[in-house]
Amino acid sequence: MIAPHIAKWALQRDKQPSELRVDAGNAGDIPNNARKKRKVKERVLETKGGGGYVPPPQPSPMEQAQAREWEAAQEFDREERRAQADRERIANEKAASDAAWQSGRGTAYNAALGAGTNRLRGMGIESGDPYGVYNEFTGRLNSANASLTPGADYSSAFTPTILDEILGSARTGQRNKYRTAFNSDLSPYYAEEQFGSTRDDPILESILNQQYGDAVSDLDAARGRGQATQAVYDRALRDLGTSRSTANSTLQGVGQGVLSGIVGDIGTRRQRALDTAAEWDFGTDYDPRMEAQRVRDYATQRGTTLEGDIRGAVGDRQFFDINSILGNARARVGTQTTPTTTGQGALANTFQDQAQQDDSKTNEGIF
Repeated sequence: MIAPHIAKWALQRDKQPSELRVDAGNAGDIPNNARKKRKVKERVLETKGGGGYVPPPQPSPMEQAQAREWEAAQEFDREERRAQADRERIANEKAASDAAWQSGRGTAYNAALGAGTNRLRGMGIESGDPYGVYNEFTGRLNSANASLTPGADYSSAFTPTILDEILGSARTGQRNKYRTAFNSDLSPYYAEEQFGSTRDDPILESILNQQYGDAVSDLDAARGRGQATQAVYDRALRDLGTSRSTANSTLQGVGQGVLSGIVGDIGTRRQRALDTAAEWDFGTDYDPRMEAQRVRDYATQRGTTLEGDIRGAVGDRQFFDINSILGNARARVGTQTTPTTTGQGALANTFQDQAQQDDSKTNEGIF
């Protein structure tokens, strides 16, 4: 605190004309008339008291209040100057911090953009790629960069996982597109539709008719040679018809086995094409239509070799054994042969029976 009388003196000094102010450090500059006036006053004070020490005059309450106001004003000014200095210091520190943050953010953004761009180019992906990866990547970075406020953590905004997420999503989406396109072009049931259960019927019927016709011809030849009476022939022909049904069932099984194998092979190729689509990655080529056409071409090829495959599966198998059929027929109707001459007696019949036995021995083991 400033003493009241000192404050009063300072106020009075401020109110005095400039030519009468006394600078304690340069007392020699006081004008002579000022010196004389001061001496006169001092003599008066000295004579009124009768000698001795005279205390300085005390300031009035008004003067004391003025002194306090002056002192408060001085303190307020000092506080204002200190506050302003603090504000300027804080502002300068923030400006420096923001500048450093802006520089760091720019460095991190450029590093992320450069690394991601180089990685994409290594995969053959440039701006405007058909997958939209490049545009989405740069868009994500720019959006993250624009949304950052000073002081925010920009390291997480430009993390490399952004590109990994974009590539993963684009990769999965493209694989699904290829699978959908392939399935649309080639039905999942294509093999069954092309090689259904009736695809082999004409081939099986041809094999059956060929063997049956040969069996009938052999049966006719046996009758012509006198190896079978009409009754035996008729019985053998009926048994041959029954054997035909059995042979047809056996052939259907053989044909079904061949068809199942072909359907399985086509299905394997089709699944292989789908697996290739599921394993697709950037930088590789995959054409769903071309893959589907390859499966169709393979199915066409298997169709042209179907008869050969079935006949190869049948092999040398014979479904009609004429000797066995004739033997069973004789057992049922008897072995009596029909005479070729009439009225020639017992000797002629004996020769006829011997001839039939010789012919029978000669033709044994044909089938």
